Amino acid sequence: MSDESMADDRIITECDLDAAPGKVWRALTEPHLVKAWLVPDDVDCRVMEAQPGQLLRCSWRSRRDERDDEGNSLDTVVTFELSETQAGGTHLRIVHEGFAMVAPAANDNGEIMMMRAA
Repeated sequence: MSDESMADDRIITECDLDAAPGKVWRALTEPHLVKAWLVPDDVDCRVMEAQPGQLLRCSWRSRRDERDDEGNSLDTVVTFELSETQAGGTHLRIVHEGFAMVAPAANDNGEIMMMRAA
């Protein structure tokens, strides 16, 4: 089961995993495991809040080569919420937010890129 949605500046993904919450928590918090599957070395990741086995909230800052022309980086917050399923697995909810600050509104009166579709 997977559900993805985007509301305002958030991307929300939920899924059920067969692994127990303790195993998923280790994959989210043990540095050698995190490095193997989630966060590359060149992303600045800092823990903002941790409730062992239940919630992990981190700030992510983009790499230098991912900055815009003005040198601004993409600073987002990722929250992992874990709960045990009836089958003993893990329900994982991931909320990645902070994107609204990056993209200008569609009606920002900026330069017109396309007058009409062909």
